[in-house]
Amino acid sequence: MPPVAVVSRSNSVGSEKSADLESHFQNASPSAPFGLPLDPNFSQGSSLTSAHVVASSAVYSLADRIFSYISPGADSALDAGLQLWKSFQRKNANGIIPQVSRFEVRSGAASSILGYLSNVSAVDAPVSVVIPSSALPFMQPILSTSLSVHHKKVPLPLAFNVAALDYDSSSSSFVSDYATPLSFAKSLNFPVITPFNAVEAQHFSLFVLFLALQGPILNIYDGPSFLKENGTVSGLLSSVQLLKTFNELKSESKKLESADNKVSVGLKLLNQVLGTNYKAFEYEGHAQPETVFVIYGSTESELLLQYIKLLSVQKNSKIGAIAVRVPLPFDVAEFCNTIPESTQSIVVIGQTKGELATTSWLKSDVSAALFFGKGAEASPKILEYNYLPSFNWSRSTLHEVLSYFVSIPEFSEQLEAKKFLFWGPDNGELIEVPSKLAHSFSLDASSKISFRSKYDNINGAGTFQASIFSAPFNSKLSKAGSVDSADVILIEGKDILKYFDVTKTAKTGSTIIITSAKKIEELQKYTESLPSSFIRSLISKNIRLAVLDLEAIGDQPETKGFTSSIASQVAFWHYAYPELSEHDVVLKVWQAAGADAELLAAVISNLRDTVLKTGLKEVPVSKELLSKTSEKKENENEEEKQQQQQEEEEKESEEEDPELPSHPLESSFFPNPREGEVVTKPISNTKLDAAKKLVFKEAYQTETSLRPDLSVRNFVVKVQHNKRVTPENYSRNIFEIEFDITGTGLTYQIGEALGIHGRNNTKMVQEFLDSYGLKGDDLVQVPSKEDAHILETRTISQAFIENLDIFGKPPKKFYESLAPFAQDEAERKKLEFLASAAGAKELKAYQDDETYFYADILALFPSARPSVVELAQIISPLKRREYSIASSQKMHPNAVHLLIVVVDWVDKRGQTRYGHCSHYLSQLSVGTELVVSVKPSVMKLPASPLAPIVMSGLGTGLAPFKAFVEEKVWQKSQGLEIGEIYLYLGSRYKREEYLYGELWEAYKDAGIITHIGAAFSRDQPEKIYIQDRIRENIEELTDAIITKNGSFYLCGPTWPVPDITACLEDIVQNDWDKRGVKGDVANEVEEMKESGRYVLEVY
Repeated sequence: MPPVAVVSRSNSVGSEKSADLESHFQNASPSAPFGLPLDPNFSQGSSLTSAHVVASSAVYSLADRIFSYISPGADSALDAGLQLWKSFQRKNANGIIPQVSRFEVRSGAASSILGYLSNVSAVDAPVSVVIPSSALPFMQPILSTSLSVHHKKVPLPLAFNVAALDYDSSSSSFVSDYATPLSFAKSLNFPVITPFNAVEAQHFSLFVLFLALQGPILNIYDGPSFLKENGTVSGLLSSVQLLKTFNELKSESKKLESADNKVSVGLKLLNQVLGTNYKAFEYEGHAQPETVFVIYGSTESELLLQYIKLLSVQKNSKIGAIAVRVPLPFDVAEFCNTIPESTQSIVVIGQTKGELATTSWLKSDVSAALFFGKGAEASPKILEYNYLPSFNWSRSTLHEVLSYFVSIPEFSEQLEAKKFLFWGPDNGELIEVPSKLAHSFSLDASSKISFRSKYDNINGAGTFQASIFSAPFNSKLSKAGSVDSADVILIEGKDILKYFDVTKTAKTGSTIIITSAKKIEELQKYTESLPSSFIRSLISKNIRLAVLDLEAIGDQPETKGFTSSIASQVAFWHYAYPELSEHDVVLKVWQAAGADAELLAAVISNLRDTVLKTGLKEVPVSKELLSKTSEKKENENEEEKQQQQQEEEEKESEEEDPELPSHPLESSFFPNPREGEVVTKPISNTKLDAAKKLVFKEAYQTETSLRPDLSVRNFVVKVQHNKRVTPENYSRNIFEIEFDITGTGLTYQIGEALGIHGRNNTKMVQEFLDSYGLKGDDLVQVPSKEDAHILETRTISQAFIENLDIFGKPPKKFYESLAPFAQDEAERKKLEFLASAAGAKELKAYQDDETYFYADILALFPSARPSVVELAQIISPLKRREYSIASSQKMHPNAVHLLIVVVDWVDKRGQTRYGHCSHYLSQLSVGTELVVSVKPSVMKLPASPLAPIVMSGLGTGLAPFKAFVEEKVWQKSQGLEIGEIYLYLGSRYKREEYLYGELWEAYKDAGIITHIGAAFSRDQPEKIYIQDRIRENIEELTDAIITKNGSFYLCGPTWPVPDITACLEDIVQNDWDKRGVKGDVANEVEEMKESGRYVLEVY
């Protein structure tokens, strides 16, 4: 079996990261496989990142003041990195933490910027503005008014970094809109420069900051691609190099003062300093072309230049391309000089908005330049191809465009590069697979990678697509545009074939793998169920088809929860790189697992064998199969055909397969929101009805109960102590709260949790009832959640205070349910829009950015007024929240203790929002009554008091261990001999978060606790974590856990589980090495879990 390899996981190639950064930048996701934005101080050489992050990093490194504006798709899409670095207190190249302010997009959006500049006597560095193209029109009026006044004093030092990004309602997708920012710049006479790739994005972010010393300038780039495409970026400048370059340019700034074209002079200065060769117009192609294509845009330019270069090299075609890097000012002389003398015709590929028949701005500028630069008679013929912002650029669509004007010879694909696609439902089990594959690719230092994901909330009720591009590290090839000639396509479930023609994105001779979650009893029947159009395309393009039967493989015990993912990865590597050895495949899958699972190579190897022998089945694709799929269709409909004529008509219609899209609509940055829960229907009631039921209980079968809506036994307890334990000026509010349970009958065991049945704020509820016109003492009857035949009567105030989550965030289902009640047509349409797929983006903003509550939505749509009965039906119920009990009832017979952190955040309106239950508890005063219940837990002490215990907790995860120690103190007070107690705890700072610190030290001095391993990660230059403290005592812990049969506990967040598990494996291995034992240490640790000696209570 292959050995277990130790692999360094990082989101940067060739640069080391501190443990602090690693702990923050390991948050990979299906759409971001390389984690959170890379720290600007490490953006150098080669990194795994996106072009937008690279640009943001340059801005952060050089700017003192940054203004950002919320973006379509996600409010924080453009400034997430900036806000993250600021929150981490990262200093930039100037040694300061830049001020980063986020603003909403509204009329007069530039007012804050102008106000800031008016109050600053001197600006040493230009102000940077990070903004989507869709927001610029809101700035234009006030800038236009202010510029004339301001220019009389000094130029506005504004460096705009503009993501060409907007939501196009006609195509229901996010698009790169260049027309809007170019119109904005032209009307205000602002210069514009556009990068083609990530390295240029960094250079030009620096460049516009330098040029902004002379006045406003825009750096416009492809929003969707630069934001969403992550991969290897080589040749990046460090923050120190950026500052050095900026200062060198600044020292030459006098050369710009008298220049007519400051961008042209500035580019020459930039080239001198960096050794680059940037031009306003980039030419590629034949030395003596007959036809030259002119294009503008980041992705468009990169794609066209690459394509023309390959074409001219392989076929010597007399075709050329000019990519416009500086559209404003459009340098007439330089453009004309860029056009080879042999050019007979120029084809302008220009973006237009609205109507394709409209002449593009690029065509107008090119025509004017040729007229004034060459004259009407000497100018080449000008042709035009217009496209909309929603146009999907790829190699094949570019080929189609060029073929309209010239004959394109056949030429070979980029053999050194490989392209792959993944398709699946956006809530699928395998959605993480492409991200994991990308992670494996990124660990190969000999190659470079590009990863791009898309969410389509419309087709197939939610579809996810991801593409991976891989090429040798030193290759000049790069991914530009969508992948449409994939070598391998992995599809989760055949249902995707109903909505997309995936074969159009497959290369001739490629492989398509379809996974099946249901067992395939007969392969022939399964393949015959596939669409005939799909089979037809497989045949015509000679595509190999394989089916992965996940049910046949089963969820293996050793890989439980990960089996399907691993099996899919094995199948991918098998077809993508058939030359890989078993060891290589196992290593790649193991690397991809990352922190998500504790896996041994032997386990993966065994699963690989199962996949190849049992799960993976190749389907012979032939015309015979095609005829069977068509025949099956006819047979399935035979019973419905009653007349021969009708039968023939249906046959004919079946032969005409509807044309399916080949690419998803990027309609969202997130998966399709799913529906909320169903709430049982209540009924209204009167006081007289309630009185009858109380007086005549037997007749009405009425019972009185404390919180009858709750399915567990409940108790009323009183607060006897509530105190914050972290400093008031510290960011985290952690408090300890104790309840008096005297006479309640409440009992609890060690390790159990206390369920808190929180209440809504009485004042806020009354304000809502008053605004809604409801009387709090009126009655409402609600069916029990446990038995729909039982009706529960309570006042309206009670219902909204104790039962209904009126101040919670409503799901999509609520908007859908509320819409029919709206009397105002505009409000009804708005609610219906929010509940539709098209409104997913705005709904997401309502939920996550505005964080609107049910009450807020009802106020926003005042014409929608459901009755109280209907409100109780469509508003979700308040949920119980459990907290680990931090006390032993043997030590505190009449009390129960909790340790809690308040969950809080600030929404886009600047309002501080809170987690319902933690904030509710933090506000309770001594003597307040509340309803609680007890929930069992897996956190149990060993049966023998002599058995050692090893406890590891982070933050409030220490709560159950206080109860453990108190139980041990009680045991010892009863004359029992107790075993060793090891306590490992972790937090950021000792002064602020040494929770129960004095208690632990006292118990250690008293001989109860054997050892305290405290890891305060940020109290010293080097980062120390809980696993480091555990490894310091590996010999003692080997004796305690292995020799003396001790137990190990972990409580807190999930992220340290892999590291803690690895520590346990080291402990087992240490014992085995001493005894000369060989075996599977991971399996041994798993056995400890099963036997209750390795207990996890994580969240």
